[in-house]
Amino acid sequence: FTSMSVAVITGASSGLGREYALAVARLHPEIDEFWLIARREEKLKQLQSLLSGKKVRTLALDLADRASLKRYSVLLAENTPQVRPLINNAGYGALGDFSDMDLELQMGMVTLNCGTLTAMTRLTLPYMRSGSCIVNVCSTAAFVPTPRWSVYCSTKAYVFSLSKALREELKPAGIRVPAACP
Repeated sequence: FTSMSVAVITGASSGLGREYALAVARLHPEIDEFWLIARREEKLKQLQSLLSGKKVRTLALDLADRASLKRYSVLLAENTPQVRPLINNAGYGALGDFSDMDLELQMGMVTLNCGTLTAMTRLTLPYMRSGSCIVNVCSTAAFVPTPRWSVYCSTKAYVFSLSKALREELKPAGIRVPAACP
């Protein structure tokens, strides 16, 4: 491993992801580099400009696409960083009756909210050490299955369960795994 400490933040182009990036920069000046991941390059560049004085790598990737996950995996292998926080924030929710909602939209939610979070965690874990943290952005929806949000709530229940299980598995390694439930 290099001694380079990296913060990896998915869904960094707006909302919570953007705020996490700004907070990590403010609270953890020891982080050497930020890897900001989202589909919208222009929004990532805007965020990069707010992180003045920080080394920032913007990665315009669609994490629901396996080719993007492969690109991320190669980047990890080439740079061998020490990932301090991995913030799994990429995801989305769609409102609508289960029987009326477009199947591709439903499957996309499952893929991004569950599959991508799982893949990013698994790919990044070998580059984490004691003191590292995996923040999985969950939701209070994980606890309250709600009509018209059935798929979204179910994906967040997965995120919460995975986070709790990983928290116990990784405790001996000193890697923390909070599930943020806004």
